[in-house]
Amino acid sequence: MPRSILLMLCLAVPVAALAEPRPRLGSVSAVRIANYNSPSVLLEGRDQVRAIVDELNQLRRKSWTRSDAKIACYSTVVLMSGKKRAGEFRVTPDLVVERPVEKGQGTHHLAIGAADIPELSRRLAEILPAKDCS
Repeated sequence: MPRSILLMLCLAVPVAALAEPRPRLGSVSAVRIANYNSPSVLLEGRDQVRAIVDELNQLRRKSWTRSDAKIACYSTVVLMSGKKRAGEFRVTPDLVVERPVEKGQGTHHLAIGAADIPELSRRLAEILPAKDCS
């Protein structure tokens, strides 16, 4: 009996490592957004920043998969705390990938729908469109 319990625990650990909620984002003072291969735009207004950070925090409550998802023609969202980078995301209409801010951290991704990021989607639609995307 103890051997079977040990085996079950060993199998459960890798599965738990695959899906995990992300910690809450805090102290973000600005958000830099850009569509693929286009110049970025800096959003610094408290309400603008809070709306985007709130959407990302809603997503972070879900179970993310720890792995590197290869995507093309993505939008980039960089969260800033003063002059320091506090987070980086790559976003497509159906996937969000969180890139590590510091060395040694892993990459995580989550499947999304259009309703998950309405404010961010609206902001991305207002700036220059993606270049060189087919």
